Amino acid sequence: MRYNKMKWTLALVLFFCPYVILGQTIPDFSSIKVSELSDDQVQSLIQQATAAGYSQSDIIELAKAQGVSVGDISLLSSRLNEINLERISALSLSPVEETRLRKPYQDSLTRLSNLESDIFGLDIFRNSSLLSFQNDLNIPTPEDYRLGPGDEIFIDIYGQSESYYQAEVNPEGNILLENIGPVGVSGLSIKQAKSKLRGKLAKSYTGLGGDNPNTFLSISLGQLRTIRVSIVGAVQIPGTYRMSSLGSVFNALYLAGGIKESGTLREVKVFRNSKLVTVVDLYDFIINGNSDKNIRLENDDVIIVGPYTSRIELRGAVKRPGRFEMKQDESFETLLNYSGGFSENAYSKEVKVNRIVDNERVIADVNTGQFAVFLPRTGDVFEVGRVLDRYKNRVIVKGAVFRPGNFSINENTTVKGLIDNNEGLRPDAFLEKAYITRTTSDLNTETISFNLGKVLSGEDKDIPLMQEDVLNILSRNDLKAERYVEISGEVNNSGVFAYSEGMTLQDVILFAGGFKESATGRKVEITRRVVSDNDENFDLSEVIVKDIGSDFAGLTNSEPFVLEPFDHVFIRRNPNFHLQKFVSIEGQVMYPGNYAMKNHGERISDILKRAGGLNNYAFIEGATLIRRTEFFEEETDIESQIDDLVRLQQRLQNEPETLTESELLLMRRIEDNLTRLEEQNVNNQSLSSFAKRERLKEILEKNSLLGNSQFKQAEAIGIKLDEIVKRPGSPSDLLLEEGDVLVIPKNIETVRLRGKLLYPTTVRFEEGKSLKHYINSAGGFDNRAKKNGTYVVYANGEVARTKRFLWFRFYPKAARGAEIIVPARPLKIPVRIQDVVAITSGLATLALIVSQISNNNSGN
Repeated sequence: MRYNKMKWTLALVLFFCPYVILGQTIPDFSSIKVSELSDDQVQSLIQQATAAGYSQSDIIELAKAQGVSVGDISLLSSRLNEINLERISALSLSPVEETRLRKPYQDSLTRLSNLESDIFGLDIFRNSSLLSFQNDLNIPTPEDYRLGPGDEIFIDIYGQSESYYQAEVNPEGNILLENIGPVGVSGLSIKQAKSKLRGKLAKSYTGLGGDNPNTFLSISLGQLRTIRVSIVGAVQIPGTYRMSSLGSVFNALYLAGGIKESGTLREVKVFRNSKLVTVVDLYDFIINGNSDKNIRLENDDVIIVGPYTSRIELRGAVKRPGRFEMKQDESFETLLNYSGGFSENAYSKEVKVNRIVDNERVIADVNTGQFAVFLPRTGDVFEVGRVLDRYKNRVIVKGAVFRPGNFSINENTTVKGLIDNNEGLRPDAFLEKAYITRTTSDLNTETISFNLGKVLSGEDKDIPLMQEDVLNILSRNDLKAERYVEISGEVNNSGVFAYSEGMTLQDVILFAGGFKESATGRKVEITRRVVSDNDENFDLSEVIVKDIGSDFAGLTNSEPFVLEPFDHVFIRRNPNFHLQKFVSIEGQVMYPGNYAMKNHGERISDILKRAGGLNNYAFIEGATLIRRTEFFEEETDIESQIDDLVRLQQRLQNEPETLTESELLLMRRIEDNLTRLEEQNVNNQSLSSFAKRERLKEILEKNSLLGNSQFKQAEAIGIKLDEIVKRPGSPSDLLLEEGDVLVIPKNIETVRLRGKLLYPTTVRFEEGKSLKHYINSAGGFDNRAKKNGTYVVYANGEVARTKRFLWFRFYPKAARGAEIIVPARPLKIPVRIQDVVAITSGLATLALIVSQISNNNSGN
């Protein structure tokens, strides 16, 4: 328990103690906003922590210890992860000489981090690798760790006696313990230091000594010292680095950004006190996971990465092609092991090697038995081929057999034996003729035809098969056109159906989902192809008309009519079938709303009577009829069916718990019908309405009547409702059409003035006043007003314009709800002097020419 408490205390000490790195300190997170940290600042934080031997988790713990909120902790962790993935080696290390970290090095590392090398093992210390060789401080203190100046030691005494010491090794190599004095520990391992301290402290704590101690001693490291390590040679950024005293050779190479392409991966040398202490072979770590040579570094150690001595390239069908660094005594078998071995499609019996001999290239073959003894040389290029894309014992069977495909053969395989051994022929097989396509010795092909039926029956001699033969069994169905029948018109699922012998008219109607509601079976037309050898027969098709009734019972009980291939069935629309058509009346009537039309002869007066007539507030003069134009996009029958089914579905879905079994079945049928109708609606738009609109557009555009205006789907028609009410059936009483909307507004007692007036406005209507009176109410005409063009738009949509006789103007009459509009005169472009001169000169020239011609004619 006390040990865990000490470890936590150690963590707090690590985080709260200011640690200087290159003149900078770990920041105080409590005084900054994490969300405002730039990428460069986060990068600098990672750089400082890495140089001090801290990990990303240590930074998070420091922020927590300083009271940073949970939200900012989460944001900081996310930022660190993001920057860590994009981190370049130049910014991860902490060189002693800051001047060595020049911009060219940073730029080169940035480029290298985005490139993958084909040299095996080279990327292991680069940023493109996700391997991190940072120090892990969350490990138990290694017993072989040797203490040195700067190390902080925690001594915990527990048992019968309890005490606690915290001391730092001073430059003289001693720690100073209260009541004990200085104890020299520099150069001692943790195990040796523990033994020495036990002897020193036993004088004060007698329970530590003897054969049966009752007091115990534990030593752990607190803040670690930093060491200086020099890395030279073929690394990305050579230099002297400060790092944790727990740092290893791999940590140092990681800080230096990895090894260059010119550097060796097989002989990384570590010198201590000018003596070689170890040689690291990175291939042993990559291939075998052996990190025994990855020793812990000490102060002033030197790591030298020399140039590579021998590099071999391996291409082709291996699992890991690339360039490999080889030692002198390593064979091709070792190289193959480094590459992961042959791939599944490799030709492993022989490998080609391209080698430089006497300043020229030669090609040699290395057989399987030579792999273990053949020694590669620097510059060799090995090429592993792939197996040939051909078969040694294959025949191919195609066509009317139950199991077509590739089959193995031997010297006794024949046509009959192969077919019998693979479940035989399909019933549609054409027995009179079959073919074998055979590949000749010069890779051309020849065709062998034979009577398959006679071969199978033994009447003809069986045919032996050879390598790469293709046996093609024809199908009778392939020798004739696919037969079908087609149905269109008023059926639920029109289209093409495969023809079967004995198929009847009733069958194909049922296949098409039966009649639509609008269909009639009284006049069903079947068109049949005419095939005749008579040159005098000019018929295009034979037309057959059948009456099979209009309901399902009639369809199933009528006399069957057998169809022939390629018949086309047309189901006509019932001429007496009509969907309800509606008109609408809005405004000042007793019962406004939608009304279904009774017949084609219904007029405005009829619908007005059905609506209960006008109320006391109706403005008869302003009544308007809104009617669809040719460009109105009508709802198709299919769209109408979809709308009705959707409403029915919604009603059933309101109380799903109370649905009966029949209603559940109805819901499934509705879903199926909606899917079918939506598919039909995409492909079956109203062709007649589309063609009509396109033709109208073409006519209007040719006559330049439309310009760039949009096609209106509805327009207002001015009507005289007072005359309609007084004289129903008169010429003013228009026939109604589907979608008509009769609008009867409320009494309007104003007149609106617009256009080129001094103050366009809306004024009160005064009985008997002229139009000039209302214009004067708006301040009169503007100086750009076109007085002769003044016109009035009445409430019912009619328009009246100003008329003129000699110099007299006759303005139209104003009325309630009318709108008086005064247009603008077009701008006059003044004639320039040069234009006058040009016109005058032209006229003078013309007059001179005419005069000259006249003189010539009179002289003659």
